[in-house]
Amino acid sequence: MHENRKELRTQFYAKTNIEVNSEVSNNWQQYACWLENLSFEKLNNEIIKENKKLRRAFYEAIDILDLGLSSPI
Repeated sequence: MHENRKELRTQFYAKTNIEVNSEVSNNWQQYACWLENLSFEKLNNEIIKENKKLRRAFYEAIDILDLGLSSPI
């Protein structure tokens, strides 16, 4: 867990040039906002993947239905 925390702080510093330390509370607030945005990005990416998967399944179902309706009996 400690390595993950250090990795996140390093990424934050690389993107913002703000070092997170215990003396400056404003840096912690910015860091917390950055972590929230990072979480939202991950959630959005998962939602997009799920949406694409559902869209493919929907179009496959429509194609099967169209084939069934247009095929002679």
